[in-house]
Amino acid sequence: MRRVFPFVVLLHLGNITIAQVSPYTGLAVVPPDSTGSYRLLIGGHFHGASSNTSGFPAATLLANIGTLNATNANVFLSTGDLFLRPDRDSVRYTTALFEELKLPLFNAPGNHDLEGSAYHSATRMPVMIPMGGDRIILLDTERDNSDVSGDQLQQIIDAEQAATEGHLRHLFIISHRPVWSEGEPKYGDLFRGNTRSLTGSNFKKDVLPVLQRIAQHANVYWISGSMAGRAPASIFFQEHEQGITFIQSAIRDELRDAVLIADVSKLPSSSGEGEGVRPPSVKWTGLSLTGQPLEPVQSYDAAWWKAHQGTAEPFAWRRIPYLIKKTVTNLNYWYGFGTAVLLLLLGWRIRR
Repeated sequence: MRRVFPFVVLLHLGNITIAQVSPYTGLAVVPPDSTGSYRLLIGGHFHGASSNTSGFPAATLLANIGTLNATNANVFLSTGDLFLRPDRDSVRYTTALFEELKLPLFNAPGNHDLEGSAYHSATRMPVMIPMGGDRIILLDTERDNSDVSGDQLQQIIDAEQAATEGHLRHLFIISHRPVWSEGEPKYGDLFRGNTRSLTGSNFKKDVLPVLQRIAQHANVYWISGSMAGRAPASIFFQEHEQGITFIQSAIRDELRDAVLIADVSKLPSSSGEGEGVRPPSVKWTGLSLTGQPLEPVQSYDAAWWKAHQGTAEPFAWRRIPYLIKKTVTNLNYWYGFGTAVLLLLLGWRIRR
């Protein structure tokens, strides 16, 4: 089994560069090549369906490990819910996925990833991965009721300073919850049933203004991964405003399963398109995990999603015994039950 170190030191022409190491595969992030180009592989919800009790990742993911390795991505970014139950599943994930994957894997934790104690050190956010003149920031949106604050917000503010000074071309932010969609009429109910805050987050008030200032100098891509099971595609791609694009990427162990590839090339010294206009230097493509044909990534925007919203699946009555067992074997159910009993006894006592 690979030994995992917090970092490795690489020597490049006498300069020392710190390369981060994946806490899952034990492999170091590969820096951009001599032209400044690199490739990102992005996906999420790798445990597949919420009913998957096998303890293994999604079958569509395991069936494509060779294909994923062949992308030679510099880093593989997970948008959360890597595990269904980390303590139970971590051994199976190690043998079936982590030891077979030849890419450095990083995960922005989802609600499932924080259960138990397995890989808890890997869920400590924020994590910033420098990629030449670009930055990748992974956030924990399960924290602080989805507020992006403290050290997490500071990472974005630091990116703003780098962009203002001309040291940042692209900013990639990875989170599980699409906090950018909450309270935004443009997206409405596109992500019904996804994990979200109880009272709303500070995204519009504190985060979006920083992103807008960054977008004056660099391109911002915020990629999330909390999508309900009836989502019509594994990809959502919407340019929110100039320089800011909101994206979702997640699989569910279904025929529609796909991951994203971002090929980043160095910007030309002169765009020829006029002052203030940045030519695109990120090529986005989708990689189907089932052989299903995919439309161009940019096609999966809010209008496409609204036109392809799925209908509710008929209730499967045969699943009732499974659902009952799943409920009564969950400790949270008994915590709630015990609390309700105590409140009832207290109310009865007061009434007496």
